[in-house]
Amino acid sequence: MTQQAVVSGKEGPATAVEAAAGLQDVWWRRLLFVPTIGLLLLLAIVPLTFSLGVSLFNYSIGSKPIWVGLGNYINMFTDPQFWLATKVTVQFTVAAVSIEVVLGILLGFVMNQRFTGMGIIRLIVFLPMMLAPLVVGLFWRFMFDQTFGIIDYALTQIGLPTIPWLIHPFWARAAVVVVDVWQWTPFVTLLILAGLGTVPDELLEAATLDRASNWMKFRQIYWPYLRFPLLLALLFRSIDTLKMFDSPFILTGGGPGNFTSTLSILGYRYQIMFFSVGMAAAISWVVVIIITIVTNVLVRLITPTKVAQVHTGL
Repeated sequence: MTQQAVVSGKEGPATAVEAAAGLQDVWWRRLLFVPTIGLLLLLAIVPLTFSLGVSLFNYSIGSKPIWVGLGNYINMFTDPQFWLATKVTVQFTVAAVSIEVVLGILLGFVMNQRFTGMGIIRLIVFLPMMLAPLVVGLFWRFMFDQTFGIIDYALTQIGLPTIPWLIHPFWARAAVVVVDVWQWTPFVTLLILAGLGTVPDELLEAATLDRASNWMKFRQIYWPYLRFPLLLALLFRSIDTLKMFDSPFILTGGGPGNFTSTLSILGYRYQIMFFSVGMAAAISWVVVIIITIVTNVLVRLITPTKVAQVHTGL
């Protein structure tokens, strides 16, 4: 009994000290988050809140703000240019992301092979996504030029007519999609390669011994490991394409007419050309809402897939 009391007397203060030290450590860890939270509020939350407030005013540069409530949004939804820009943005997103996903999967399987020179090939394939969109847009603009561009020059050398890439509405949209696909397909390829790197060799060897077809291998072995990277690629590329600005603005300036004008370009025009800050903020918030909806849908698709992989041991 005496020995137990002594032990208990020694453990009591030690336990209290350890608990106090643990509590102090917890508060210290929380304190380390304060600069990050403050920076997040300063750089993200405050500008977003301010822009939301501005969207409720009829505010032009150099004039006094006038409260209009949802007036900017009502005027925007009744503007044919807004619906044209929405249509163009959706078309760019669907076309570019679809092509990037298909090409990314094909390139991923090709680059997953091991042979001499693959390192150089990977460097060449991944190089476009390392370039600034401004630089990419400028040199593709020269390449698409109908008079001096190398693409039309190559077409004439093989006896084909030149294409008005940046003048005709259809070809201008095609040019924007081509540039986006060229620059960002490597990103999808990188994610696919990461997924292929997790496929166990034992499964592939067993499928080969069983003489499984390539389609069966893809469906039963590769696909469970590619679902999450593929949905992740869809998520990031959809977000980037829905707020696309650089490529169409540099290539065509939103023209010819407004046939390549995205929602971001329309907001830019209201802000810079018409000095309508309130309308530009309203358009920006519509873009935010669209991106939020798309993100939530894709995240709901990603999360069960990841959880299912964990529970099934994949």
